[in-house]
Amino acid sequence: MTEDVGRRRNTLLAGLVLLRRIAPDITVSEMLAFLYVAENPGVRIKELSGLMVTTTATASRASRALLSPGDAGVLPPGRGWLLMAANGREAISRHLFLTDAGHGLALRLDDLIRSARPIAAKRNGTAVLPQIWATGT
Repeated sequence: MTEDVGRRRNTLLAGLVLLRRIAPDITVSEMLAFLYVAENPGVRIKELSGLMVTTTATASRASRALLSPGDAGVLPPGRGWLLMAANGREAISRHLFLTDAGHGLALRLDDLIRSARPIAAKRNGTAVLPQIWATGT
C-alpha cells in the first residue's frame, strides 16, 4: 500500500522503508541498535541494552551484526554501519560508533526527518491529527 505511485509516506514509514531497501533482512533490534548508537556515539553494549529495553545479549547480537565484515566479534550479515572500539581508559569495555557508511545512512534518515509530516488518521475522509499535534503537548 505504501508503494503506490503518488502516495506520500510519513517520515517514520519512509525511514523504515529506507532501512528495508538497504537491508531487506534487517531486524527491529538491528534498527534500534543503529538508531541509538547514532544518537549516543560511544555507547557501551550494557547501556545500549537499557536504551533498547532488551537484554544485553540481544543488544550485543544486534550491534555485532552491524559491524564491518572482518571486524573482531562481527556476526552475519556484517552491515558495516558500526565500529566497536576501546576508549583507551578501560581495557575491557567496548564502545560503539558509526562508521562512514553508518554516518551516510544517518544523514539520509536525517533528511527524511527534516521533511517530516505528521501521521494523520482519517475519519469520514477528513484528516484528524492526534492530540499532541493539535495542542503541542
